[in-house]
Amino acid sequence: MKTKQLIAYPLLCSLFVMSQAAMAAGYDFNSTQKDASSYTKKANEQVYKELDFSNKTAFADADHGFIAPLLNNGNIDGVFSATAMNYMQGKEAPASVNPSLWRHAQLVNRGGLYKVSDHIYQVRGQDLSNLTIIETDKGMVFFDVEYSGKALKASIELYEKHRGKRELKGVIISHSHADHFGGFGGIYAAGLATPEDVKSGKLPVYAPEGFVEEAVSENVMGGNIMNRRAGYQYGNVLKINEKGIVTGSLGPALANDESTLPIPNKYITKDGETVKIDGVDFVFYLVPHTEAPAEMVMFIPKWNALSMAEDVNHLQHNIYTLRGAQIRDSAAWAKYINQALGRWGDKVEVQFGPHTWPVWGNKNVVEYLKDQRDLYQSLFDTTMRYANYGYGPDEIAEHAQLPKAVLNKWDNRPYYGNLKNNLKSTYIRNLGWYDGNAAKLATYPDAERGKRYVEAFGGEQKVLDAALKSFNKGDYRFTTELLNNIVASNPKNQKAVLLMADALEQLGYQDETALNRNWYLAGAQELRAGGNVPNGLATSSPEVIAGLPGDSLMPYLGMVIDQVKAEKVGNHLINLSLKGDKQYAVDLHNGVFNTLGEFQAKNADVSLEIAKPDLLAFLAGKTSLDDLVKAGKAKVSGNAKALDKLPGLFDLNIKNNMNLVLPLQAENQIK
Repeated sequence: MKTKQLIAYPLLCSLFVMSQAAMAAGYDFNSTQKDASSYTKKANEQVYKELDFSNKTAFADADHGFIAPLLNNGNIDGVFSATAMNYMQGKEAPASVNPSLWRHAQLVNRGGLYKVSDHIYQVRGQDLSNLTIIETDKGMVFFDVEYSGKALKASIELYEKHRGKRELKGVIISHSHADHFGGFGGIYAAGLATPEDVKSGKLPVYAPEGFVEEAVSENVMGGNIMNRRAGYQYGNVLKINEKGIVTGSLGPALANDESTLPIPNKYITKDGETVKIDGVDFVFYLVPHTEAPAEMVMFIPKWNALSMAEDVNHLQHNIYTLRGAQIRDSAAWAKYINQALGRWGDKVEVQFGPHTWPVWGNKNVVEYLKDQRDLYQSLFDTTMRYANYGYGPDEIAEHAQLPKAVLNKWDNRPYYGNLKNNLKSTYIRNLGWYDGNAAKLATYPDAERGKRYVEAFGGEQKVLDAALKSFNKGDYRFTTELLNNIVASNPKNQKAVLLMADALEQLGYQDETALNRNWYLAGAQELRAGGNVPNGLATSSPEVIAGLPGDSLMPYLGMVIDQVKAEKVGNHLINLSLKGDKQYAVDLHNGVFNTLGEFQAKNADVSLEIAKPDLLAFLAGKTSLDDLVKAGKAKVSGNAKALDKLPGLFDLNIKNNMNLVLPLQAENQIK
């Protein structure tokens, strides 16, 4: 009997391995997009049972005040196609899109010129953000100016066609995110002002205290990786169809363009500050570390009009944005909305913002603000309560319960900010990434963990077989987790790569959050394409870098210098005078680029006077210092040889097509 068992056991194992291999062999591993699976269809059908799709109030509100459609149907060659982004209008949700997200897309993927109230107009749907035009006594004020200059110019032309030309009396920028200031160049293109008008203060440009520092921090210091991730987040790398991008949630989509960085000439520095622009009072309050590190809201007493900037929207926002940024403060977010209710709750008649559509009538505005307040307060309170029971961020994100009265409101649905992400991020902001489990301190990075995981599992084929088994059960999350171990350690395993793409795709089809959907589908696209997906977004273009104030340019240069290379050229003390800006003492020491503003070192090796664009061209190796001196563009005194060592140390052209799912190419890996 024992002999038979010894013979039978290896035979059974052999048959099991053969059956698993046969299962893998029967799957069609290919790089084409797939239809929604039966599990995805079932998950999306369930959504109809959970939410009140019969409520059509939002559709009437989104069309309220419509005056005219976008020019050329909103299409701007190579930048934006509003026509393409309207493919869901009047149709039932397909199986490849969460029906709740499809409904939201029908609301925000529409555009034109709208009347918000007497004196206030908006152009919506030409970019991810709105252009708000506030008509003053003799002119107009712009409130936020979209992401793309070409999109802004089209919005201005639409407004002028139906409301006539008016003098631009001022610009208000609500916060430090590029989709609210990046289109500023469209003002110049439309002939409403010149760069000199801004520099001289003739055109007042208002922004919250800390605007430049925070805008540079996100869009320049972290600009390259954020732009790369933004291309995935907003779906700019995807095709526009029911298996690709559906909506940007805050608006139809982010225009596929480069942005600019205006330098404001006036800053709001205290709460309750009132500014009169062309006969109209604007009352500002600072709301830092809510949706942006530097942000402000405003009230216009003359018309009882409130704008909470991006702190209230017809959706749940991000506590942490997947493109990468500082984690936001959900408790402060709720507090500032509550303070707005206290200040203006008995007066406000309309609330408008740089995204989605306005709300009219005191009762409706107050209820809307309360619902949004409750959402962010609930995120904070729920996270901290469960944390105090000892639960970690992953457990809280997966299992925490929030009131249905909060989450089932259409205006609080997770179209832009994902609930699990928001709970996890609130934990991390307040308690850090570590949950107290000592094992988390010993985790390996993806490639090293993957290699060991696959070895422990018994080889790549066994991991692949287990992943396919999970895939066939509709467990796409675990499928992805298993396969990531192979892909991270051996991206040449095409079966693992393609099956992981298929699993990510199904996750995207099911997700109610547009950004999660876009990330899943973009990740699948990267896997199928073999990496290096092109990206057209840019917030840190050479023009933006050259236009930075010296106090922002110097830290940027310190960030892009290769410190290992710089260490080899030795220590140098340089007095740098930027024409039209400040003087700096640059201490290149131990390979680290240290600067001290408005200071000149007495024992400097060399002194250099130069304009910022010429300095950047020299550091990039595009021109020599001798040529700049001969052309009268630079002055040098002291040991000029110390400057000759600088070109080649600064990477001023970091590539923006790096992989985010597949391992980085060998030349980009940390050695």
